[in-house]
Order: sequence, then structure tokens, then C-alpha cells
Amino acid sequence: MSEKEKVTQQDVSAEAKTKPAKENKPAKAKKDKKPGIGKRIGKFFRELKSELKKVAWPSKADTIKRTGTVIACAIVVGIIVWIFDGIASAVIDALLSLFGN
Repeated sequence: MSEKEKVTQQDVSAEAKTKPAKENKPAKAKKDKKPGIGKRIGKFFRELKSELKKVAWPSKADTIKRTGTVIACAIVVGIIVWIFDGIASAVIDALLSLFGN
């Protein structure tokens, strides 16, 4: 870039900073309207279908394996809660019989 072009570019950028920006909005012949509810719902479902095609779905064997893991974890947590509930009940019954009427 030549020296003259640099100076011209600097002048233009300095001029742009000092002058207030003009708003160049085109005249609106029509109001900006939203599409109808039917079109919006249709667009939603088309986009939904498009996104679901991009999903990496697990295989049947993988789904069964993970489901079994979830069920086993739920059973183990249930047993642990049941044990702690029994211990807490026994402690509360002992305290009530010791200090109660």
C-alpha cells in the first residue's frame, strides 16, 4: 500500500469517528410480520427432524447394558437408604424409650 493510500485511509477513519453515523434505514413498505402459527409449528418440526437425524443413537446392546446399570444402581441405593432408615428408626426408638414416658 502506498503512503498516499495510507494517509487517505487514516483521514477517512478519523472522519468517520468524528461525524455522527447516519441511519440509513430503508422505508418499510410492509410491516415486519411473523409467519402464522401453522407455519411456525411446521418449521419447528422440520428443524426438529433435521436435528434428530444428527444424533448418534446408541445400539440396542448398548441401551440394554446402560439400562441394566441404572437399575442395579437404583437397587443398591435403595438398599443403602433402607439400611440407614432402619438404623435411624432403631436409634430414635431407643432414645424415645430411654427418655420417653
